[in-house]
Amino acid sequence: MKSEANQTAISTLALGVATTLETRIRQGQLPSGRPLPAERDLAAEFQVSRSIVRAAVQQLLTKDLIDHRPGHRPVVRQGMHNTATGTKNLGVWLWPYSGHFASASILKGIQSTNIGPQTQVIVASGTGDDWNSVLDSERDFFESMANDPATLGVIVWYLGGERNLPSILKLQALNVPVVFVDRLPPTGIDVDYVGTNNVHSASQAVQHLINLGHRNIGMVSNIDPASSVSEREEGYLRALADNGITFQEGWIQRATYDADEGVMPAVRALLELDEQPTAFFCVNDHLGLMVHDIFGRIGFQVPGQFSVVGFDGLLRWVPGGGYLATMRQDFERIGRLAATMVSERATGLAPNANRHYLLDAPLTVGASTAPPRPQRSRLEIQPTLESREIS
Repeated sequence: MKSEANQTAISTLALGVATTLETRIRQGQLPSGRPLPAERDLAAEFQVSRSIVRAAVQQLLTKDLIDHRPGHRPVVRQGMHNTATGTKNLGVWLWPYSGHFASASILKGIQSTNIGPQTQVIVASGTGDDWNSVLDSERDFFESMANDPATLGVIVWYLGGERNLPSILKLQALNVPVVFVDRLPPTGIDVDYVGTNNVHSASQAVQHLINLGHRNIGMVSNIDPASSVSEREEGYLRALADNGITFQEGWIQRATYDADEGVMPAVRALLELDEQPTAFFCVNDHLGLMVHDIFGRIGFQVPGQFSVVGFDGLLRWVPGGGYLATMRQDFERIGRLAATMVSERATGLAPNANRHYLLDAPLTVGASTAPPRPQRSRLEIQPTLESREIS
């Protein structure tokens, strides 16, 4: 079981890396006759292990995109950037990067869909050292797909808000099918969409805690303006209301960014409330894992003293599903549906009205939740924590 789970993880993540490298090869960013970047550099860029990079290189070898001699770096084959006549390009914009488990799973779903034998996937994600650079790279990708007469359609994990709407509108004006994934299209943009039923799934996550006996339930959210975040906050509030639990001021705290310095103030604020939570719903697994880790480092037991639920299914490849209770999103199915919707739009088989598909994210019960234990007094965060080195 462990070996099978690991192989699935490696294969999926390697696909994300391999597809991005294939895009760079076919677009001439990795020129013919030149070696690929060093293995360690690719591992750092895609934030994956070197074993995953090696698996990605093997996929490129299978497609005859590179040559590889033992003891030498793989070299791009001659003529690989020349697109064959009649080939169509499906553009895929992913976040945060193609080696991330969610992005790689979406990409796996896209590539498992029959979108035509002469369709190649052009994948890209944000680049740059700051958010403005990331948004600029998103805009540039949309513009490149709009200017490419071979574009079949574009699948978008959108980041740009109002800023990059002109590029989306340009694609629409050219009758290029656009499908949004994960995040709802901005107001006024009428396109197909496929994502998770965040409101219902978040409500089910909180209901799980309520069923265990928790009544004081805090939420660790973030400051991302994405629709998925606001929908999960709505689901949290709906579950409280449906169970006659009065929301207390301060029960939702938003981490400023996904690092200790951004998450710790949110955890501290929740623990300092008069109505101290006994359970925590986190807007995503990354925050859930950080909150779980913070509790461990400051001497609190999970689930002995606090219960924690996340959202995503980040640890799904760990044998047994991992230790974090979470709502498991079906990213691979999101990819399959998005690719099918693009294909149907491109071939005239789609209805005139835009379609919005919402998928359930079922609960995976890990070892991070339990009924609340009677406590003699409020649990206090150690005052010396601020001066403690956090590694």
